[in-house]
Order: sequence, then structure tokens, then C-alpha cells
Amino acid sequence: MKKILSILGTISLSTIISTNIIACNPTKENNKPNQTIIPQFISQQPPTNSNWKLVDNYQSEFSKKNNNWYSVLFNFEGYKIINFYNSSNEIRVDFNNLTLMKDNDNNLYLYKKWGSPLPIPNINFTVYRWDGINEPIIPTINKNTGEIKNWN
Repeated sequence: MKKILSILGTISLSTIISTNIIACNPTKENNKPNQTIIPQFISQQPPTNSNWKLVDNYQSEFSKKNNNWYSVLFNFEGYKIINFYNSSNEIRVDFNNLTLMKDNDNNLYLYKKWGSPLPIPNINFTVYRWDGINEPIIPTINKNTGEIKNWN
């Protein structure tokens, strides 16, 4: 009788264990990692005959003061666009608890005003130069896609 109970216990135990193992085995479709698709922003060309010009290499553009107006488009917690005037060797623009700065390497960096002294990583900037007279009106953008809707 003890042998029969021992055999029955072993059979039922091995059945329970193998059922759990089979149930925990994920299907191949579930093995795919969750990937968030981040849309890649493509810089827009300003309209033909516009006073706006896309700046391909802003490091060389900012290496010296040139008294031009610029608009910088970037994505951090939604797309944003700001204007600044390049009239000194230092570029520093404060807005919405953020600071946009040009560093010694002539690159642009974005900082949280009250956060870490390190720049926010992985921010891509698109820079447009205004070749018109006076301060330009900031172009209107779609804050979800970064598309410029109205160049003004």
C-alpha cells in the first residue's frame, strides 16, 4: 500500500511540475521585446524665397558672433521652438525651466534650470537662420510632430 501511495504521489507531483513548466513556457510571439517606436524627425526645408535658411552645420555658424537671429527646434517633453540673437560669444536662452546654451565646442546643449548641472542627453537640434530684417516671429509648430505649420 505504501508503494502504491508513493508511486501515485510521484506521478501526481511530476504531472503538476510539468504542467507549470509548460504553462510558463512563453510562445515565440511573446518573446519579442517591447519596442517603442520613436519617430525620426526630418528637418524641413523652409519655403522657397523665404528669409529662413536651414543651417546644416551650426557649430561653424556659431563659432563667431554674426548678429543674426536663429530659431532652434528640438524635442524634449514635446517639440519646442525658440528664437535667439547671436550677438555675443556666449549663447544662453532661458525659457520654461530650461536653458539652451552654446558651449566652448560651439555645440548647443539643453539644461534643466533647477536640475543636474549636466546637459540633457540625446537632444537633436534643428537650427534655422533668419536672413530678414528685425526680429522674426517664431514659426508655428505641431508640438507632437515638430512639423513647422506656419513660417510667418
